[in-house]
Amino acid sequence: MAHKILPSRLRGVIGRALEGKTIPISSDCQILKETCKVETLQGWQDSQVAKRQHKTFIPLLRQMHEGVPRKDFVALANAVRMTGVQNPSILEVGCGSGWNSEVLRCLLKQPVHYIGLDYSQAMVALGKRCYPQVPFIVGDAAALPLQDRSCAILISGGVLMHLWGYEKAIQESRRVTRRWCIFHTIPVVQRRPTAKLKKYAYGSPVVEIVFNEKEFLELVKDNGFIIHSIFENIPHSYLNNILNEEVPSRTYLCRIA
Repeated sequence: MAHKILPSRLRGVIGRALEGKTIPISSDCQILKETCKVETLQGWQDSQVAKRQHKTFIPLLRQMHEGVPRKDFVALANAVRMTGVQNPSILEVGCGSGWNSEVLRCLLKQPVHYIGLDYSQAMVALGKRCYPQVPFIVGDAAALPLQDRSCAILISGGVLMHLWGYEKAIQESRRVTRRWCIFHTIPVVQRRPTAKLKKYAYGSPVVEIVFNEKEFLELVKDNGFIIHSIFENIPHSYLNNILNEEVPSRTYLCRIA
């Protein structure tokens, strides 16, 4: 029996039964004080987080192959499609276990030359086991171990929202792509300034950034990008009460100015 996708208002707060206990996807969110030692919030390096996250995506990938892709999968595929690049060379920064390589091949129905990069060795190791045909690299989004203009399309795959130094990561994205960059699943607000939070993701502490959309678009522009298209994504409704406004999530297709 196919798994049903949870409504967006529940997805961030209802745990999944993993490894014999309930582990919430997102929990204990709170606004982060500037004095917090962010170096201690390194949950994405946890090997158990890699496994839990990958298990979460298994039923979603199954649904996609059954013809019901999740909204974020569709947004990413449409963004890549809109570039018009045939057989593109794609680098995904913050790839996790590499499920988007499967998403793109399924939804685009064309070959893609995909490379996954993540700073978590556990994520990369899992990706290599799950997708042995895909090249994976361990690397830092703020200091990419790649030459200038290395790829046709760079996907910043939901990584900016977990980076204290997101400004440098945007600079590096501009350096490495030849023309196109996709900032994928960016949570945004309209009224309040960009907010830095801490939470538990799959049971481990991480940073979460919610961007003021105007500030984010100005930062993208300052780094030499033009917004080409914007795609609606899965809202981060579990943050609405914390930030006192709705928190939609968007995918931004950008090209070099």
